[in-house]
Amino acid sequence: MASLRAAVFAVSCALLAASVSSAAPPSVFKVGDERGWVVPSANGTETYNHWAKRNRFQVGDILNFKYANDSVLLVSHDDYKQCSTETPVRRFTGGDTKFTLDGLGPFYFVSGVPGHCEKGQRMIARVRMPSSLTAGVPAAAPGMPPTVGAGGAPRPAAPSVAASGSASTPAPSPLLEASGATSRRALSVVSSGLAVAGVVSLFVVV
Repeated sequence: MASLRAAVFAVSCALLAASVSSAAPPSVFKVGDERGWVVPSANGTETYNHWAKRNRFQVGDILNFKYANDSVLLVSHDDYKQCSTETPVRRFTGGDTKFTLDGLGPFYFVSGVPGHCEKGQRMIARVRMPSSLTAGVPAAAPGMPPTVGAGGAPRPAAPSVAASGSASTPAPSPLLEASGATSRRALSVVSSGLAVAGVVSLFVVV
């Protein structure tokens, strides 16, 4: 019995390791698309924050900054607001910077060239949880107030039953509008989780 349980436990660990190794690779985002990391022009060019909002970043994804005669600074929130370049968290000057988003929350970037940040060369990249983990659950319908029966005693209201075909379907959460890489990552996590859960159930039964 003990040897069988040890074998089941070893199989569950192997499945878990396989699920981690088979996860979808991180996405690489070229900052600013074709224009790269430059001072935005004054003719209505999309700002970097607008570009960042069009994309969905997750932990492990990579920001690729392409630039020339410039630099990229990772700064604090206060330095971002003030366009301060004196005490950056990190400084990059190579011209082809690949920055890995290694945690949740906002990351603040500015240009290290004086005056560039003030002209719009700065960006906030917000890293969020996978959409499969943050999809909203529809809220329960509010309860009906109790009705009053004979003699003034409160009588519980009968539960409301929706007519066939009349139940409304909750609107899909905007968080589900993830990129292809995000969808693949979510499917991988779900499938691996089901496999591990099945093995753990077998272990408990034994």
